[in-house]
Amino acid sequence: MASVGTCVRQLPLSGPQSFPTHSRPFSNIRSNSRSRRLAVRADAGNSGGAFPENLINQLSVAVTNFSPANAVKKAIAAAQAGQYDEAAIGGKVDAYIKDNPVVVFSWTRCPFCIKAKRELDSLNAKYLAVELDTMADGNAIRSELAKRTNRTSMPNVWINGEGIGGCNDGPGLMTLQRNGELVPMLKRAGAL
Repeated sequence: MASVGTCVRQLPLSGPQSFPTHSRPFSNIRSNSRSRRLAVRADAGNSGGAFPENLINQLSVAVTNFSPANAVKKAIAAAQAGQYDEAAIGGKVDAYIKDNPVVVFSWTRCPFCIKAKRELDSLNAKYLAVELDTMADGNAIRSELAKRTNRTSMPNVWINGEGIGGCNDGPGLMTLQRNGELVPMLKRAGAL
C-alpha cells in the first residue's frame, strides 16, 4: 500500500524481467513473477532523476495535444456524451468558469481529482468542484472541455478563467504549487 508522498503504479509485464542497475528516478522496483506485474514506487522527495519534471510535463502535454490517440480519446468522450445541446452545455461550462475564481471539473473517486481538491483545501482556497460523474450531463460537459483543452482526463482545473491542466499535467495544479506559482495565481483570482 502506498503511503502519503509516494506513487505506486502497477504495470503489466510481458517479457523477461530484467531491470537496469544504473541510477533511476525510482527507489524501488519489484517484480512478482506470480502475478506478472511490476510495482514502481517513486520517492516522495525525488525530483525525477535524469529527466527534469518540466521536460516530462512538456512531453506529456505534447503527447496529449499531438498524439493520434488523443483524437481517439476525444471521440470516445463524445460518444459517451451522446447527443446534447452543445450551445447549452458550452454556456454551462462558461458560467462555471466565469462565476468562480477556481473550478475543478472532477470525478468523485479519481485519485488525481482527490489530490487536487485536497491541495486546494489545504490552502483554504475557494473553489467549485463540479463532480461530473454525479451529473446527468457530466459526460457532455467532459466532451465540451475536451474540445476546449484537448484533454479528456480529470481533473480539469481552471483558475481565473484560465485552464491550467489537471493535477500534474498541463502544467498542472501540483506542478504550479511546487514551483511557487499556485498561491500567487489563487490570490490574483480572489480564491485566497
